[in-house]
Amino acid sequence: MTDGGAILADPVAEAARMLRAAEARGVVLRLVGGIAIRMRAPSVAGLLPRRDYHDIDLACPAGSAASLTELLADLGYEASRRFNTMNGHERLLYWDPVNGRRVDVFLDVLRMCHQLPFRDRLTVDPGTLPLADLLLTKLQIVQLTERDGQDVCALLADHALADDDAGGIALPRIVALCSGDWGWWRTVTGNLDQLVAEWRDEATAGPPGQRDVIERAAERAADLRARLDAAPKTARWRIRAALGDRRPWYELPEEIR
Repeated sequence: MTDGGAILADPVAEAARMLRAAEARGVVLRLVGGIAIRMRAPSVAGLLPRRDYHDIDLACPAGSAASLTELLADLGYEASRRFNTMNGHERLLYWDPVNGRRVDVFLDVLRMCHQLPFRDRLTVDPGTLPLADLLLTKLQIVQLTERDGQDVCALLADHALADDDAGGIALPRIVALCSGDWGWWRTVTGNLDQLVAEWRDEATAGPPGQRDVIERAAERAADLRARLDAAPKTARWRIRAALGDRRPWYELPEEIR
């Protein structure tokens, strides 16, 4: 093992160790998922129930898969050979033999309920995918969990909608995706509607510190919802919209064990 010692028990600290090792070797690597949001949106730490973390999710260009595999091996991780042989064109899986953690690596695209291509977004921000992409990775989930809702809440509470990535959550990135793909629009707006309703109920009963966070998130979520409705839609979007919910517009990803 040549990159910074043993695997750390704290998954947030371990994710930071991975990023440092990748940077030292010139491997483009970014965090996604809950740990990435914890690093970019500290308000999540104050939401109840307390958010915990286990697995680590990463994003990497497909062309760097071999270098990444070598890096993770040196960091102490074991490759899931069967999974990686079958899915290695866009996803890799590794295991932490010390803490029993899983490390998911997405290559060029995150394919879950919807497809989120991110290859040209990997170098926008250091450490994680850009804020808009982190938000999209959560809002694309058809069956949102409480943990997912907390992540969305923290992102929207801590960062304003903006015209570009430098200013906050880049609205053009979200609008472009949802205005060209009705399925994306349907899932994202449905989740925003659900979350705004839940947060407005919670804001009336929660402790003052949490209440402020939730109210700010609800206001920005409602604003995002309105902007997605107002944005011009493509012909492809309108054709698919005519079918509506009569045809499935998402996929449910298989759980990996």
